[in-house]
Amino acid sequence: MRAGTTLRRRLVHLLAWPLLAVLVASAVYDYVQALQRTQDDQDRALARVAIALASRLDVDADDGQADDFGLHLTRTVAAMQRAEPQDRLAFFVRHADGSTLGGDAALAGWIAASEDDQAAFADQTRGGEVWRVASYAHESSLGRLQILVAETTHRRARQARRLMLDTLAPNVLLVLLALGGVLAGVRLAMRPLDTVSRRIATRDPGDLGPVPVEGLPGELTPFAGTINQLLDRVRESAAHQQAFLSNAAHQLRTPLAGIQTQLELAERDAPPALRERLTQVRAALQRLARSTHQMLALARSGPQAVQQEALEPLDLAHLLEAAADDWLDAALAAGVELQFDARPVRVRGSRWLLRELLANLIHNAIQHSPRGAGVQVSCGVDGDGARLVVEDGGPGIPAGERARVLERFYQRPGREGGSGLGLSIVDEVARRHGARLELDDAGAGPGTGLRVTVRFPSRV
Repeated sequence: MRAGTTLRRRLVHLLAWPLLAVLVASAVYDYVQALQRTQDDQDRALARVAIALASRLDVDADDGQADDFGLHLTRTVAAMQRAEPQDRLAFFVRHADGSTLGGDAALAGWIAASEDDQAAFADQTRGGEVWRVASYAHESSLGRLQILVAETTHRRARQARRLMLDTLAPNVLLVLLALGGVLAGVRLAMRPLDTVSRRIATRDPGDLGPVPVEGLPGELTPFAGTINQLLDRVRESAAHQQAFLSNAAHQLRTPLAGIQTQLELAERDAPPALRERLTQVRAALQRLARSTHQMLALARSGPQAVQQEALEPLDLAHLLEAAADDWLDAALAAGVELQFDARPVRVRGSRWLLRELLANLIHNAIQHSPRGAGVQVSCGVDGDGARLVVEDGGPGIPAGERARVLERFYQRPGREGGSGLGLSIVDEVARRHGARLELDDAGAGPGTGLRVTVRFPSRV
């Protein structure tokens, strides 16, 4: 089977071509048989003309030596000609000794040997026309006679064409119906496979649960079982990866916090020359601790870990109030004015994950805003849903890079120093809650700050 050939197409070919060959052979057989029967009927009609001439000879036997015997035969054939005006009739009658009794002597060479009471048939050409010839031997009171009757084949040709059309039309219709039946049958037979495909295609990317096998035919059950076994192995592998990342982050966070505390104490008592180096070490350690925390957040917000986070009704305003307490000191240290507009609106979500989402947005906004700029954080009703908005006064993100900054570990040129995980965590948490993440300019145009909006589809 060629690459890219679908199973549906292969089934159609395997069924349609043999069926089409059978139908074509059947149509040819029907046409040949019907044509043969028609020609036999026409030959019998031509033989009856020859027998009629023989009967006329028996009736006019007393006039057999008369000079007008040939004229009588000519009149008889002329009368028969009026019964069939589409073709021309010709005849020739002679004794067994070769003497002519009547008709066209030029036809003498067409006479073929025939048995008594049986006509012999042949096709002959004359003047560019095809003639059907019947030769008939007859024992009469005049002796043994040879009678030949010839007829042009125009009517036969027209009947053959009409018979072809009469045979072709129903067989073409039969072929179309058969092919339609094959297509419909293949489509119906493939419907269970389409159902399995839709069940897999419409799944959430993080759903690694087994494919339902209820209602599937027996031939597809092993196939679905194999897919479920693969999903089990993928789910187990992903769970191990998530567990390792979560455990590693947990194990690193505690000693890092202890080291940071000791560095702060050492920094106070250190001489000025050493204090600057300790300050740089403490800043690097803070970045490492934040990266570790982000890795933990990324692990817990992943498709497999989301099932472990309880989704509950919560008020976004309460999350903003808690964030104000957490980030006020950091904003003051950076010289950034942090403002909150917390309007009550309840959504269904994970408190821990949404706090991580908000923390990453506020951290990015403070980090990228110049001193004296402002950061506004707000939440409220958005139609039938809810929205959470964070705006900063930084340089913003060009429209062409807004899709890339959601990728893990991506850092814009000239903005290195972070982990490249902040907005990817925000996007992951938003998708886990069925929310939509939007990045826009905060002001009238590029370079006027960044507005990040998380739109929740519904409220509770």
